Parts: sequence; C-alpha cells; structure tokens
Amino acid sequence: MPNLYPLRGLTNQRQLWSWISFDVANQSFTLLINTLLFSKYYTTVTLGNSANANTQWSLVFAGSMMAVVVLSPIAGAIADARATKKQWLIASGIGCAALTCALGFVPPGDAVLIAAVYIPANILFNLGENFLASFLPELADRGDFGRISGFSWACAYAAALLLLILTVAGMFMFNLKAEAAWRPFFVFAGLWFLAFLVPTALFLRERAVPTGATGLAIGEGLSRLASTVRAIGTFRDLAILLLASFFYGTGMSVIIAFASIIAGDFGFQAVQLVGFVAVVTVSGVVGTLIPTLFQDRFGHKKTTVLLLIFWTIVTAGFAAYAFAFTRAPDPAAFPRWPLWVFGNLIGVGLGSLGSANRAFVGFLTPTNKSAEVFGLWGMVFKLAAVGTVPFAIVKDRIGIDWSLVVLTAFFAAGLVVSLFIDEERGRRQIAGVSA
Repeated sequence: MPNLYPLRGLTNQRQLWSWISFDVANQSFTLLINTLLFSKYYTTVTLGNSANANTQWSLVFAGSMMAVVVLSPIAGAIADARATKKQWLIASGIGCAALTCALGFVPPGDAVLIAAVYIPANILFNLGENFLASFLPELADRGDFGRISGFSWACAYAAALLLLILTVAGMFMFNLKAEAAWRPFFVFAGLWFLAFLVPTALFLRERAVPTGATGLAIGEGLSRLASTVRAIGTFRDLAILLLASFFYGTGMSVIIAFASIIAGDFGFQAVQLVGFVAVVTVSGVVGTLIPTLFQDRFGHKKTTVLLLIFWTIVTAGFAAYAFAFTRAPDPAAFPRWPLWVFGNLIGVGLGSLGSANRAFVGFLTPTNKSAEVFGLWGMVFKLAAVGTVPFAIVKDRIGIDWSLVVLTAFFAAGLVVSLFIDEERGRRQIAGVSA
C-alpha cells in the first residue's frame, strides 16, 4: 500500500496535507454553490425560471469573475512583494465562508441582495484558489507538480462525494428536496469551508521573504505586475498556455456554472440532479489520477492535448444527443441513460484537465514570480467565465442543443492553441530566472 501513496518520498508531508486541506475546504463552495444547488436555486426560485434566467445567472457569475480578473494579478503581485500569500489565502477563505453562510439567510426572492452577497463570495473563493496554487512551487520540485496537484484534486473530489452524500441525506431527513428549501445547505457549505480551513491556517508555511519596498502596496503591486506582464512576452510558451487556458477554461466554467441547470433541461429533478453531479464527482476522482500517475513522466503538453481531444469528442457527442432529444416526437420517452454516460465522461475531463492545467502552469512558472504568474493565470482562467454569457444567451434564445455546440467550440479552440506550446523550450526559458 505505501507504494500506492502518490506523495511517497516527499519530506514535507504536513505542509502538503495542510495545503491539500484548503482544496478540500473550498470544495463546498465549488460543488454546493456554483455547480449543484445555488445556480439552480437562483434561476428557479429567485428568478422564477424567467425567459432569460440563464442569461441573468451568467451575468452574475461572469460579473464576479470580471472582478477577479482585475484583482487577481494585483493581489498576487502585492503578496509576492510582501511575502503575504498565506495571509491572503486565509483571509479569502474566511470571508468566502462567512458570505456563503449569509446566503442562507437572504430572502429567496431578493435577486439584488442575493447577487450582492454571492458576487463577493465568489470573488474571494477564486482569489483563494489563485493563492493556493501559487504555493505549489514552494512545496516540491517541478518534477513532482503533476502528482501533487492531481492527488490534491482527488482528495477534493472525494470530499465532494462526501458532501453529496450528506446533501442527499439532508434532503430526505429534513424534507429539503424542493429548490425553495435549499438555503440550509448554503449555511452548511460555509461551515464546511471554515472547518477544513483550520489545518491550512495552523500548519501551512510560506518560505518566501519580502522583496518589495515599504511604500504604497497597491502601487508596488501594479509595478511588479507590469514587469511580469512584460516578462510574459519573454516566456513564450507560458503565454501560449495562458491563451489556451482561456479557451478551454471557458468550457470548464460553463460546466461548473450550468451542470445542474443543463441536467434539469433533460428532465432531472432534485435528487436526480444530486445523483448526476455525484456521477460527475466520482468520475472526477478517477480523472485526477491521470495527471497524478502519468503527467510528470508523459509530459505536460502531451497530457493536455490528449485531454482536450477527449473533451472535444465528449462535448460534440453531448451536443448530438441534445439535438436528437429536442427533436424527438416525445422527449419524455427519450432514453436518459446516455446522460449518465456523458456525466461520467465530463467528470473524468474536469478532474484531469483542471489538475493538469495547474501543474503545467507551475512547470512553466519562475519560482520567484509564482504568486504573480498564478495571479495572471487566475485572471485568464476567470476571464474565461465571460464565455458563459454567450453560452447562456444561445441557450435562452435558441436552445440547449446549439449551446452545447458553442461549448464544443471552446474546447476545440483550446486544443488548437495548445498544439503550439513547446514544453522543453519553456523549461529552458525559466531555468535561469528560477535559479
């Protein structure tokens, strides 16, 4: 069994597990808020399934991501200059958890107030993801990034599975199956976040030392950011990877923000929705094993390209199914079993591509600019969420079938751009900078 432990041979086990604990903590927000419950709650209960409910939800989601786009690189630059990545990480986690709990107390029909609570919560969640990723170059050698990132994502998916089990149990035990009764789950999500944040706060250590002056922090951060942006032009392959991340990150954002809504379009109800997301989650655990076991040896680019080919085929197949479903004489009698197949395949794709992308960015990142680069990574990856708006508009005005064609196009574009990355050239470019 010790030979099956992905982190075997690494000396800083407590550091690694305290880092992983944050991945487990914020899974409650990813799953219960963005993917499963809140998105469906907002479109059906708060907006009453209005004709443009999907578009309104996408604007709220994308609007919060746009704020992350602005704040991520600045916060990352300041954190590098002051060596305060951990403080930013913990503060973002506590703030997100508190606001998530607050969602459970907002009147269900107050769309403006709900958005005013959700938007800063999602901003803090995403900033926390960036700062967590920026610790990766401090925790291990580049040759171990794939297995560490993949194992952490596997732990997060395992936590998600437990969250789903507890959610289903809560629905049955307390009769909370209807969307209007889901607010207690929001409070639960916030408390989960706080509980698993504790090990990170107690044991994670930051090795970086302050490098910036003691002047105005924002000006200092902007100056460092400008320097990093200019330097990205030098790190050609990192820049190409960030561009590719924008395209396939858009597709992943659509899945995260609309998974339960899409399943609802095919007739799934509350418990079935949880089951569908459970299938995605279990498959996600399997998906994380791909970069954990193979990425460091097989190569970051090869892994990414193969995963994007897989994604493109899966989403194209899902679109074909949607066309057949919407044009069937009796959609209610149309077979639903392919949805469970697509759920499994989507889960494998989400787990593997998400983990592989984080490790690939870390591999091409100079160690002394980790928070800045991961801030830019966050900026690009979160900017990709703007793509949920055209997806939602097509879905509201044309239908689920054509919106899935749009989704397929995002992954295909990411695949094409990824083909231009030269992994070995990128490694050589940062060798002197990281020394």
